[in-house]
Amino acid sequence: MALASVRGSRLTQRRSEIETQWSRFVAGSPFIKTDNVREDIMSSWQRSAQHLKPQRLHAPADDEYTAARHWQESPLCQAARREQDAMMQLAKEGELVAAIADPSGRLLWTFASNHMRKRAEAVNFTAGGHWDERSVGTNAIGLSLKLRRSVTVFSSEHYLPFVHDWVCYGAPIIHPQSGECVGILDMSTTWNQHTPLGQAAVTELARSIGRCLPQNLPLAELEIHALGQPRILFRGKPMNLPMRQVEILCLLALNPQGLTLEGFHAALYGDLPVSTATLKSELSHLRRLLDGKIGSRPYRLQVPVWADFIRVWETLRQQQSQEAFSLYRGSFLPQSESPEIEEWRHCIDAVMGKALESCQDPSVLMEKLCHSTSGSELVRERLEELVSRPRR
Repeated sequence: MALASVRGSRLTQRRSEIETQWSRFVAGSPFIKTDNVREDIMSSWQRSAQHLKPQRLHAPADDEYTAARHWQESPLCQAARREQDAMMQLAKEGELVAAIADPSGRLLWTFASNHMRKRAEAVNFTAGGHWDERSVGTNAIGLSLKLRRSVTVFSSEHYLPFVHDWVCYGAPIIHPQSGECVGILDMSTTWNQHTPLGQAAVTELARSIGRCLPQNLPLAELEIHALGQPRILFRGKPMNLPMRQVEILCLLALNPQGLTLEGFHAALYGDLPVSTATLKSELSHLRRLLDGKIGSRPYRLQVPVWADFIRVWETLRQQQSQEAFSLYRGSFLPQSESPEIEEWRHCIDAVMGKALESCQDPSVLMEKLCHSTSGSELVRERLEELVSRPRR
């Protein structure tokens, strides 16, 4: 009993100290004791303050039908089945609410104890709720997605006051083969129920779910393959798009911060006499095909995206030549006359050319040619050069 009293006193003191620092932060006071606020929390507060006001009362949420459809379509649905009974039992015994979120921070599945049910419903911590950092500021789901590691967010460490009475434990669900973060497992309760064991339990459950994922997963909700023969996949299903809309998707992927209408027009059409109304029409059509996942003002993708041209550029810059060779299927949209795409095409081909020049193993190049659907000219030329080189 005495131990419980001491523990409760410490939690109360910790909550009070963080609440003071949070109040100073949102008021813009320079007198913040950073010793009382973790560095990852302070960084998250700073990001949150850029696009949120503390007056928000709940998370944005999808309707029930949309939420149920996303859960049924997610590979996490099947992977979590074996652990769902254990999670529900833990939630009941620990007076918790359990949740699984997708890589965008949208809740796909939740189960709440009696202690947490009304609290969760009041703030949309239910299936369909959006708990990424941009939507609700600092929280365990958003922070775990950002850092790709397990986190605990206690009381006023949350940026928005409507969850200051909560403590949340989040852990990434990692695909064991690809290493991709495919979702987040979260368990939450009221701050006075906090225990260090909560984080350990959630981390282990997330690992167990990850081990049950199918071996081959979509790389992201939206996949763009534009090196060589273009191919677009949305939620694992191929999309038959005209070249102009493929170009638009590529430009959106290259500009995650978003583009103004005028900037988009310049990047896509350059000096061609095409009206902005035509571009708006193309974007509206593409938005409908992507279930509304293109934002405006600025125009940006609102869905996790993987693009082969971005990934190959990253691997080349990091001098990971083997992975770059495996990804490269040919030039980036070689038929496109978009000024920005042309610039990226030249950059990728130039850096790929240098990587191939340094490759001294004909067997690597031959394997690349054999597995390439388009037969890259860069690879072929380098292979011919090596084969024709006089022997010493």
